[in-house]
Amino acid sequence: MQKLLLATTALIASATLANAQAFTVSGEGRMGVQYNSTGIAGGSNYQIEHRLTLDFNVAVEADHGLTFGAWTRARMQMGGGTPVIFNSNQTGTFSGSRVWVEASGLRLTFGNMDGAIATAGTSHGWLGGCMVGYEGGMWCGDSAGLDTAVQTEPLVGPAPAQRLMVTYAIGNTNIAVSHDRGAATEIGIQSSFDAVTVALGYANQTIVGSWTAGAALWTLSGHYNGGAWGVGAVVARSNSITNWSLSGNVGLGGGDFYAYVGRVNGDNTYGLNYGYGLGGGATLTAGAERIGGVTNTTVASVGVAFTF
Repeated sequence: MQKLLLATTALIASATLANAQAFTVSGEGRMGVQYNSTGIAGGSNYQIEHRLTLDFNVAVEADHGLTFGAWTRARMQMGGGTPVIFNSNQTGTFSGSRVWVEASGLRLTFGNMDGAIATAGTSHGWLGGCMVGYEGGMWCGDSAGLDTAVQTEPLVGPAPAQRLMVTYAIGNTNIAVSHDRGAATEIGIQSSFDAVTVALGYANQTIVGSWTAGAALWTLSGHYNGGAWGVGAVVARSNSITNWSLSGNVGLGGGDFYAYVGRVNGDNTYGLNYGYGLGGGATLTAGAERIGGVTNTTVASVGVAFTF
């Protein structure tokens, strides 16, 4: 009886360990002060902000070379968006989920995720930019307007209705096709050649943003990684409007200095950013962006973000 009990206990412990190995939690913590020249809320141009993000990942290896996975996110935050300045109240919510199956580099995903252009249709950054500020993009003027025009993953709250994507990786080339039922279809192709990465993206209709909703869109981008420095460019065009950005980064004073200039929907935009690694996955970052024209807005922030 004692041997049976020990054997049963060992079996349960083994099953629990196997499940634990298939489940991981990663995330990010951040805190900082943000500035907006047009005002944020409560009649002030400044606000404090902090956030904790937890990503829950599941991966299971089945027979016949199949791998299944799933993901969802929990986020607790104060500040950002349009909160009451210095309000001590915090909000917390889960994102929509995604589930996928993969075999031999071919993956089919259903649910909450970035579309094909954000996945494989740009060569650097997120959509070719969003690299100013500890937030990972305050204004995202360096994305040439793509951040508001293509399929993106809602970070929290309801997921897109019936989104699916197919991705395939072969060597240094990634191909992605995504579709929202009854809405946009996107195609993205990205390939690397030594230090050079190039990418091409196409959407049969834009979502919202700088261009007319519903018009077709294409984007071309490239990036050169010189080790301690790099340069990148992205061009996006829809409905006879061309947006663009040029960016560069260089190691400076033990950290990394980044700058860009561009044009979004006829308005000039530019940004500067400096990030200094503190060790342990933590980075101290200060950045500012400016967009002219009708918008005529300057945003800036200084803060610390760490990943785990």
